[in-house]
Amino acid sequence: MPKSVTITSNEQFARHYADRLILRELCGSDGVLKLGELAESLESQGLGLAAIRSLLGSNAERFAYHERRWVPAVRVVAKGRPLIEAARLVLRAYGAPMEIGLLVREVARTHDRETETLEPALRQVLEKSPDFLLVTPELVALAEWAFLTGAESVERAMALAGLDEGLVRELAAKTESVDWFDEASVRQAVLNLAPVSVKVLSAAAWLKLNPQDPYAPMLYDGRALYRTIVTTPGTVVGHDGVIYPEQQARKWLSTAVRLADKLAPTVEVEDVAPIEVQPEDVDRMVARILASEESVPATKLLEEMYEITIANKTFPDDLANVMAALKARPDVWWVGGDRFRRPGTAPEFIYEVPEPFQYVDTSGLFLNEDGEPIDAELSDDGLSTSLRKLLSHPLAMDVLDEDPVPVPKVQQESLNLVLKSIHRELGTFPLCQIPTGWLSPEPKVQELIWVDPNGNEIQAWVNHEARLIFGLIDWWFEQPIENGAVFTLTKTPRPNVFEFAWSDQPDPVVFISNQRMEELRSIQERSAEMSTFDILIDVMAHWPKGAEFLTLLAEVNVVRRTKRRLVASLLSSYQCFYQRQGSPVWHFDSKKVADGFDKTKRKFILKK
Repeated sequence: MPKSVTITSNEQFARHYADRLILRELCGSDGVLKLGELAESLESQGLGLAAIRSLLGSNAERFAYHERRWVPAVRVVAKGRPLIEAARLVLRAYGAPMEIGLLVREVARTHDRETETLEPALRQVLEKSPDFLLVTPELVALAEWAFLTGAESVERAMALAGLDEGLVRELAAKTESVDWFDEASVRQAVLNLAPVSVKVLSAAAWLKLNPQDPYAPMLYDGRALYRTIVTTPGTVVGHDGVIYPEQQARKWLSTAVRLADKLAPTVEVEDVAPIEVQPEDVDRMVARILASEESVPATKLLEEMYEITIANKTFPDDLANVMAALKARPDVWWVGGDRFRRPGTAPEFIYEVPEPFQYVDTSGLFLNEDGEPIDAELSDDGLSTSLRKLLSHPLAMDVLDEDPVPVPKVQQESLNLVLKSIHRELGTFPLCQIPTGWLSPEPKVQELIWVDPNGNEIQAWVNHEARLIFGLIDWWFEQPIENGAVFTLTKTPRPNVFEFAWSDQPDPVVFISNQRMEELRSIQERSAEMSTFDILIDVMAHWPKGAEFLTLLAEVNVVRRTKRRLVASLLSSYQCFYQRQGSPVWHFDSKKVADGFDKTKRKFILKK
């Protein structure tokens, strides 16, 4: 039995729109529409075969598996119903103004009639029945979707339409300057106000055009206004009767695809033997990969060539067979997960650690009056107990300065990660913040796809040997916080595809304001002649009440690339730095700078 899936209101709304697109294709087809053909027709919308099959199989209210094919559920429900009732049911299932040609085709199927003979009769029904509204000669809606009130009182009009009078009057005040007789003026108002309820906007016009004065003329034309509103270019009507900016549809489809990935299909697929991948099939797959500028998932190849998706019981074996066949071919390159691409098509910069990540060894550059290094690293025994523990914190480590971390007993599906300024500048992210094993360790170089809440995708590359993720600079520079921005990365059912989202709040410990970043850069400009100890003093002067180790480490690294052990060693060995018992905060006492290095720590100095 499939597991139950909780669907949020946003996901439900998004699937309504995706379902409408699928219904449109099913209604518009002349004969039996194969899933592959359906996927091909909707590919430009971002709906692939797996998503379509999942959406079809998990919504019995809108789709039915009838006579071994997928059809609109209303086709079964409306079978044999009177013409007017069948048309009403089809429109309600569609959920938005519908092309009359599509409506005719679908109603004809419910009555087993030819469209040519049915169309004249149905058009006559649509024109004469008060249940329908001809938006244009080729577009029809249910009259209940419009505000068609005439000379009623305000209270009765609002009650009949199910509207809140307060909301209507509020919108009426905002649209006081709209010329309701001018299409251009109305459409500009729609674009300015979207998303806005078609009924509420129409009611606002009604208040102005049909005043309660019994002697005033009734100028409101609800049908004409509905026509103008819903045909406004650059907009799309939602199933809730609200008109939205057209670009919102892309976000709905992205959400619907993510929902489809997690939905358990309700349609049983015949339990047959796994496919045997023939040599000629592999040749076709390889040709498909080599012809593509982007990577091609093996799941996509299964969909295209065999119409096999995750809903098929044999899917795991089928995928394994295709993966094995493609991995055996030297003319394609496996880039992790189920993705393959042309060999040698990754960016050259992903194969080595960028130069700015190199650390500066200052141990021999700055000496005290006794000829000893000012910037001396201590062994663990010489460090404060709290600092010894913090050295293994993911935010303390960074590329070229990290320790191996064991695989956690339980892997989280979603991670909260923190972006530091140097990675923001270079478009990278360190693997030390990602739990060991959360990303597949093989192959060493992999392509990752990150998808934001709006459905935008970015191609990233992980290099396990370099311990970095590359290729993120376009998204990093959209983030105004230079150091300490938080984002989430969430696994999806698709291999190496992750959901990405910025958090509203930065990390409270390593966040650095833009003003503070400028102050640190000012220190950086004169840091060439400064020891790291001197830099740390300048950094701590900004914190009269003290600061935590991770905060100080982050700020010092803006000035100079510095390893965590050195900062921890300076705090532990110089007498001007101290902690109060039980507090994570470090303080600076300028009066003790002259006391210098704690000589009891000399035995812990690491030899270079």
